[in-house]
Amino acid sequence: MKKAFYLILVSILATFLLASCESQQPKTDTPTVKADGGGDAAVSMINNQVGDFSIDGFPGGSSKLKASEDLENMKRIVELVKPIVEQVPDGYVMQITGHAADYPTKALQRSVSKGRAYKVYSELKKAGVPAAKMTYKGVGISEPLSGYDGKDAKQRRVSFRAVKK
Repeated sequence: MKKAFYLILVSILATFLLASCESQQPKTDTPTVKADGGGDAAVSMINNQVGDFSIDGFPGGSSKLKASEDLENMKRIVELVKPIVEQVPDGYVMQITGHAADYPTKALQRSVSKGRAYKVYSELKKAGVPAAKMTYKGVGISEPLSGYDGKDAKQRRVSFRAVKK
């Protein structure tokens, strides 16, 4: 009688175990990660990779890097960003954003910041990155670094982010 009871109990447990395994079907949808209003996990990963890349050292009111260490920093970041830009999925581009310190006029801020972005865009093109994979813009002081005064030299920089076309 004990054997029959254990046999029935084991068969019930086995049936329950098999039934629970069958009901847990693997998901076939790829999860998406929202990145800047839409996007996918690849874009989020790319933005995490380039999030700390920043080219700074621009003199006030200029898009030219003069110090050799600043030029070397830009070249080093261009070499780091180049293979990442090539991974940007279809429908997205690497946006190169120029920033400026708080200058007297918004027009000067936009002009200088756009020139900085264009400088890096041009260097990436020279390094072989297809223009269709990139875009550039200047935002002046509208996207300041937190923790720094608007006139701080750290505001004079170029940053990167994958965005929808």
